[in-house]
Amino acid sequence: MVTCDSLKELIAKEGIEFVDFKVVDLIGRWRHITVPASRFTPHLLENGIAFDGSNFGYASVEGSDMVLLPDLDTATIDYYSEEKILSIMSDIHLAGGKGPFRGDPRGVIKRAEGYLVSEGIAEAAMMSPEFEFYVFSQAEYNSGGVESYYTLTSLNKHTEHSFYHIAPPEDQLFALRNEICRRLEKRGIPVKYHHHEVGPLGQLEIELGFDRPLKMADTTLIIKNIVRNVSAEAGLSATFMPKPIFGENGNGMHVHQFLASNGKSLFEDKGGLSALGLCYVGGILSHGQSLCGLTNPSTNSYCRLVSGYEAPVSLAFGEGNRSAAIRIPGYATPEERRIELRTVDATCNPYFAYAAMLMAGIDGIKRNLNAKKLGFGPYTKDLYHLSSEEAKKIAQAPANLGEALCALEEDHDYLTEGGVFEEDRIAHWIKVKRQEESQLRKRPHPYEFSLYYDI
Repeated sequence: MVTCDSLKELIAKEGIEFVDFKVVDLIGRWRHITVPASRFTPHLLENGIAFDGSNFGYASVEGSDMVLLPDLDTATIDYYSEEKILSIMSDIHLAGGKGPFRGDPRGVIKRAEGYLVSEGIAEAAMMSPEFEFYVFSQAEYNSGGVESYYTLTSLNKHTEHSFYHIAPPEDQLFALRNEICRRLEKRGIPVKYHHHEVGPLGQLEIELGFDRPLKMADTTLIIKNIVRNVSAEAGLSATFMPKPIFGENGNGMHVHQFLASNGKSLFEDKGGLSALGLCYVGGILSHGQSLCGLTNPSTNSYCRLVSGYEAPVSLAFGEGNRSAAIRIPGYATPEERRIELRTVDATCNPYFAYAAMLMAGIDGIKRNLNAKKLGFGPYTKDLYHLSSEEAKKIAQAPANLGEALCALEEDHDYLTEGGVFEEDRIAHWIKVKRQEESQLRKRPHPYEFSLYYDI
């Protein structure tokens, strides 16, 4: 068991001078506050660190006093410019000893995991995201009253052929990925593999093994932070934006997942997907449009979610079918028989997104929403090239953020089961995201000048 005393011993042994407390804001960015190691005391751990929740998007200014309480089990040594830092993830509580803040993303995902177990469905949920991102030699952007632009400079020149698993010398970012993975392994995050992705202008991917949703959500923020920091140290710029380049493949964050008991996947049935697994799939696809309000919560998400470019828009499933929202990997072992949800992207708050997927799957199991019986598949054809008549028979992902938020507003009862998500917090999320979307709608887009300036 990790205690204050055991961590103070580690601090002394490693010569650590600062302790860094990490916390996620509403939309999924990491924030942090740092204290000298001498101030790492039982009093600090018991009373926490006060902060302004309005700056994190959680509350309005008249009721924004909140407190960070460190989760000592997440303590790990981090490195910044070769300096050792003790890094600890934190939970959010209300000030004045009023208990946990119900909108804390880590609290939401803990309740989702607890709900799964309390319903007697499984002992654990297991998740494994694929992290896709672009690395550019330079990125400049600005949005002002009389100018709006972005300029991305790649190490590679545009080419028509795929860079999927390309080898050096064309793979100019091999050494960078190695260094990123070294840092991850040093942080105790085992890497499955890394490679160049399809996009020739610097699209990369890192994959991990499986872990429980809370641990994987924490890890998601760690990976994004390390990728961006290592790239910056190399004089480069990394982004997880879903669609930074028009006409090229976008960045997804495909999430492999299964439920387990006794160390084995409950989705396994004689080399195929079990009835429980099919109901889990049915739950996710039945709530597929509303899920996008949490798994794809940016306006840029819907620049990626267009037919083609390996971004599925058909809410269907198929074995080995990458054009469907859910792929059933054909190479999975029985112990890790799983599904892969391919619509998700990394602009999500991972705690909310992973919890929402799990809750949709649980709803499918409880209501016996068998994906086969509901007509969600399995599909063996390429769903990117359906006729208009065929497309009408398959539910589609939302076309934009506004549609996704409307779907979430209309369909979220499955999220509030067991008190996992709070009704008022869902309403707050929708309000914040609608404000975000409205800011884009109010601004002229650079392409509009190409279309309309000379009319």
